[in-house]
Amino acid sequence: MDGVSTAIIVLLFAATIFGSLGSNKGYTPPSVPESKIPAAVVVQQSSVNPKYFAVVGQNVRPSIQKYIANYRNPDEAAAITDSIMRHSQAYQVNPKLVTALIARESRFNPKAVSSSGALGLGQLMPATCKSTGVTEPFDIDQNVKGTVRYMKYLLGRFEKYADQVSFSVAGYLEGPNAVARNKGYKPHTASYVSDILKIYHKL
Repeated sequence: MDGVSTAIIVLLFAATIFGSLGSNKGYTPPSVPESKIPAAVVVQQSSVNPKYFAVVGQNVRPSIQKYIANYRNPDEAAAITDSIMRHSQAYQVNPKLVTALIARESRFNPKAVSSSGALGLGQLMPATCKSTGVTEPFDIDQNVKGTVRYMKYLLGRFEKYADQVSFSVAGYLEGPNAVARNKGYKPHTASYVSDILKIYHKL
């Protein structure tokens, strides 16, 4: 091959290479159907020290009742507070956590019904009512007792997790099996957990 032929081949090769730079013509990036994209799971790090959620005494009763009175009349606020304090003590669950949970779930409305069929103060599902012995979900005392019993179960379920309280609260919304399986919870649940913890710290 003479020098002229070699030069022509080199020039043609260079033109091909440089002509393709900066062009994605004909290239379509692979797409994944939205339904195939798994929902993001927020794996929480320990941001809540469980010792702050240790069971507290009757000294928190006035602040709890005052908070509930922002939503209900004085007699109803007193009845709800009585139930929260009594059942929280019986099941060894922090009454401030129970109060914050109920505030987020129903704003202390004993007759609340959600679109998914959750009932009463703690927005208990029928299956949860059955498992916690609640036969009258719109009864203040029964519903509070069922809510406390279920929260006690969740706290026990996530006892060995670093973020026991947050995982337990998330389990109340998503279901404990989902939270345990994913070792975390979904982004929309993170705002739910945050809301409850903010109320807790106000009490």
